[in-house]
Amino acid sequence: MKVIVYSNDINFIDRYSKLLNDYTYEIFDNYDKLYIEAKKRNIIIIMNIEECLDDYSDFYTPLVEEFSYLMILDPTPNYEKGKNLISLGVRAYGNSMMDDVHMKDAINSVIDGNIWLYPEFINETVSRMVYEVNPNTIDHKLDILTSREKEVAKLVIKKLTYSEISNQLDITTRTVKAHTKSIYEKFEVSNRLAFLLLFNS
Repeated sequence: MKVIVYSNDINFIDRYSKLLNDYTYEIFDNYDKLYIEAKKRNIIIIMNIEECLDDYSDFYTPLVEEFSYLMILDPTPNYEKGKNLISLGVRAYGNSMMDDVHMKDAINSVIDGNIWLYPEFINETVSRMVYEVNPNTIDHKLDILTSREKEVAKLVIKKLTYSEISNQLDITTRTVKAHTKSIYEKFEVSNRLAFLLLFNS
C-alpha cells in the first residue's frame, strides 16, 4: 500500500521521508492533488494535525470516504482529540515525535487493517472503561499462559498500570512489558484494550 506524507513543513517532510525508505511513498503539499490521489486507490496518508483545517471533519471526511487510511500526528496528543479523530475514521493517532520503531509499528498496523493509538490513549481508554469480568471464566481463558504470565494477565484485567503491576509482583516495568507482549501475542491482540475486551462479559 502506498504511503503519502502530506505537509508543507520541510522539517516534518524530512523526518518522515527518511523513515519511509522501506515503503512506497510520495510527498504531497496540495490538498486537491491529495484528494485526487485518494480517489485512485487506497493509500495511507500521514499528516500533521497542525496543518489541517480547524474543522477536522471537513478536512478528513472526504479522504476517509475515499477509503484512505489517515495517520494523524500531533505534537501534543490528548485523549479528547484522539477520540474525535477516531470517530471520524482516522486509523492512527500519535505523537509527532514518536520513535521511528513506533512509527513503523503504526504504519504496519494500519496496513494490516488495524487502528493504532499511542499508549497513553489506550491507558486513558482503559481507565475510563466500564466493564464486568466473569471471574469463573478467567482461569480457563488464561490456560494458554505460563504461571507468571497468568499473574500479570490477572492484574492487567484488574486495570492496573504496568508500574503498579511491577510494584505488586516485584519485577521491573520492562519485565512486565515483556510479559504483556507475550500475552497479547498468545491472544492475538495488539494492545491492552483489545485484551481487556476479550474478558468483558
